[in-house]
Amino acid sequence: MTKILIIGLGKIGFYHFDSLFKSKNYFQIDCVEISENRINQINNYIKKSKGNEKVRIYKSLNMIDKYYDFLIHATNSDVRLITLQKILSISKIKYCILEKNLSGSLIELKKFKHIQKRFKKCWVNTFRHESTLWQKFKKKVSVKNIFLIEFRGIEGLACNAIHNIDLIASWKKKLPLSVEITNLQKWYKSKKRKGFVDFCGEIEVIFPDNLRLLIRGYEGHQNLKCNIFEKKQKWTLLESAGMFFSKNEKITGTFEYQSVMTNKLINKIIKTGKCDLPELNWSIDCYTILLEALLKNWNQCFETSVKKISIT
Repeated sequence: MTKILIIGLGKIGFYHFDSLFKSKNYFQIDCVEISENRINQINNYIKKSKGNEKVRIYKSLNMIDKYYDFLIHATNSDVRLITLQKILSISKIKYCILEKNLSGSLIELKKFKHIQKRFKKCWVNTFRHESTLWQKFKKKVSVKNIFLIEFRGIEGLACNAIHNIDLIASWKKKLPLSVEITNLQKWYKSKKRKGFVDFCGEIEVIFPDNLRLLIRGYEGHQNLKCNIFEKKQKWTLLESAGMFFSKNEKITGTFEYQSVMTNKLINKIIKTGKCDLPELNWSIDCYTILLEALLKNWNQCFETSVKKISIT
């Protein structure tokens, strides 16, 4: 029986849990969550729902077993490194999936480099890599023919821009030359993520072949839009409809959300030992370029010299 450890049962952690709880596969699912209220909510959900019977929820890392096939680490970024180190002092883990963002500190990012070797494989969950829709599009369209990609309506650029940057960088198999905040609207305290900050505005990413990636998210509600410009045509993404379309063509496929994706992902790794998520060391290199730009902008904006910002 496959043993899975989930750390953190907040919004994203619950999506991971729910996907595995409702799986037709028989998993042992252990969870660690420090909030008593959240534990009660999850226990009530389990009682009312049909799913895997082998579920244990702990309030302390000290209660976890000495071995797991999978670790899904879904805490906030400010405690991700220290909790991961504590887990590895107690338990041996075969495969690991870490949530983004890894950290708000360049120093901590370097420490993650030493952790990769503790697992057979370790990935970071920028989940569009595993989307059937995106996989079909990338097989159909050559990234060499693309000169501009723009995403609009991205809520929380500090939190979510890495999804877009890593997706395109991995597709090109090249890290960005530069990442710059080209139009800052404002930094703000996150309402969804208490104790963390985010910003709205625009990020420009330049790749070695001069492909430009523009990621925009401004104040006020906006629907997600993505336009991809080839030399001869423009593609538009309707993610919720599972569709890319141009003037003359249409590419369709399922866009799986996390509550579906996790079960599919775990079973893929069980069968092949592989998945399309980026491995940890690549993600560190890609995220470092973004984090350097965020720190630079923060320090210029607030006339500080901090080396860590609270983003998750």
